[in-house]
Amino acid sequence: MSCATALRGHFMIEGMNTLAAEQVSRRTLLFQALAGLGAWVAPLCAQAQASDALKIGFLNHYPPFSFKDKDGVQKGFDLDVMVRVCQILGVAFVPEVDGMASLKQKIQTGQISWIGHQLLATPENRREFDLVKPSYAAIQLVCVQQEDDDRDFLSLDDLVGKKLGVLANTGIEEQSRQAIGKSTVAYPRIEDALADLARKKLDAVLEESLIADYFIERDRLPLRLAAPFAAPIAAGLAVRKGHREMQAQLSSAIQTLLKDGSLRKIAEKWFGYDVSRPRVSHQQSN
Repeated sequence: MSCATALRGHFMIEGMNTLAAEQVSRRTLLFQALAGLGAWVAPLCAQAQASDALKIGFLNHYPPFSFKDKDGVQKGFDLDVMVRVCQILGVAFVPEVDGMASLKQKIQTGQISWIGHQLLATPENRREFDLVKPSYAAIQLVCVQQEDDDRDFLSLDDLVGKKLGVLANTGIEEQSRQAIGKSTVAYPRIEDALADLARKKLDAVLEESLIADYFIERDRLPLRLAAPFAAPIAAGLAVRKGHREMQAQLSSAIQTLLKDGSLRKIAEKWFGYDVSRPRVSHQQSN
């Protein structure tokens, strides 16, 4: 499975054509905001003392969550979140940057403590890892359209005969090709698909809401997030199977992150709004 599939998963989107238009709220993101504070104890502390700093895994190129800037420095929303998580835990960390397959192996061998991106709670990921709850940002697949396009694309059936941009080598591409065939246009980089949509070379793009939102803002594209293609999917940080104490410590830290306003500040830096709260439209924040 590709790294993109591990993060984006196999979204079951064909059944959305049964939803009436009024049942689909535009730009709806579900985020959990759980309160509570717990103490961190032995496993993280012991590992930090043994190696001076924890190693946390991040993908090479997964903007805006993890990527290298023009100076070659790894940065991103998830890195900033992990900085705050480790501050709460009282430990230092260094990023271990690699592909998803290698990061999964490094968790199993103890070379990294956890993956610093939320993985979808798919059956495969649940078999391989223990996932931390709560999530700090929901993952939702949305349809991206031009600002002046008022058509409703609520399912792949609505896109038959239309040009649809998707990220290559993902479950989204696989399902799109099965449903609409050659009118699916796969891109190695989703930002290129969004740029082509802005140039009106495509009718729509399917992508995660936060990723699409980031590139729309960054590149000032005349696009909007329209109908969600699937309900938000549960996700969480991945730790090695059976590491219940580490899972509990991270859960406590994330609850603190949500409660003390840290996540809101980090999210506003990267997305311009608080991603822990629903956002109704591209122009409006609750």
